[in-house]
Amino acid sequence: MENAGDRRKTILSLLAVAVAIVAVAFLFNLICGGRFLTGPNINALFISSILTSFIAWGYCLIFALGYMDLSIGAAIMLTVYAAGELGNRIGVPGVIIGGIVPGVILMLINFNIFAWTRIPSWIAGLGMCLIYEAMASWYSAALESQGKVVVTLEREYRVLAKEPYVYIVFAIGLIIAYLVYNRTAIGMNVRAIGSDPDVAKAKGIKIPRTLVFTGIVCGIFIGCAGFLRESYMGRVFAMTGLTSLNSIFQALATVLLAQVLAKRINIIVAVPFCALFVYICFNVLTILGVPSGTLQEAVLGLCVLVFGIITQRRTKGVVK
Repeated sequence: MENAGDRRKTILSLLAVAVAIVAVAFLFNLICGGRFLTGPNINALFISSILTSFIAWGYCLIFALGYMDLSIGAAIMLTVYAAGELGNRIGVPGVIIGGIVPGVILMLINFNIFAWTRIPSWIAGLGMCLIYEAMASWYSAALESQGKVVVTLEREYRVLAKEPYVYIVFAIGLIIAYLVYNRTAIGMNVRAIGSDPDVAKAKGIKIPRTLVFTGIVCGIFIGCAGFLRESYMGRVFAMTGLTSLNSIFQALATVLLAQVLAKRINIIVAVPFCALFVYICFNVLTILGVPSGTLQEAVLGLCVLVFGIITQRRTKGVVK
């Protein structure tokens, strides 16, 4: 449990990070000639960082286990389709159910593979990524063969990506992520397994069961990211050939940066700040005319490398 001194340091660290982000925002606004700090742009930044935060919270649990799942982007694509289809049929409740239920199912499949096979998680994740991409592509092709377009969520059902609902969803997600990671047996067991699976097993932790429960929690976060993305964008096209990996790099950069701050700020709380910072940087590149698809992705890749190096600089031995 944190004592009063630790809580004070955490609050001061949060304030310092918030002040730093505000200072950077004003600096970037000057560089962009006042085009950065506009109402629509700030709103888009917050919504994008909220969506990425849900993905990053899922990755916090995955990384804590010592695993790496590269199928998350493709899984979100399927949850987006399900959220759109069910949402158009029964409204906003369908958007939520269509996102969360498939997210939980897909992550349960992944984590059962992690639990019951000896396949390295990153290899299993790549395989599942290809399968999920193929499913999304098949669905899209089936619609096109019927003269239809990829499911588009009707505008009246897209309220979850608008104020105040998007911030309510974010607050609920933050509370759940914080409690699960820091205050439940699942969170403690996850960190124990990631630290040393053999020791965790010797202490009586049932690894397969922990992985299944972790898959359920990750599935909820991935499902939330799915229905938020569909609510925000309204329509998402299928991606194949592992191109869905592009959609998770912001979340990976966010988690790696949050790990840098984890000594001062709880990683779950740090995630939204780091997601906002990442999106601020790339939004400025867009405003300045840096082309997306080339230089922006190069900068993102550099960020992932730099954050990863900083995070692992004191790690001894082989890094998983």
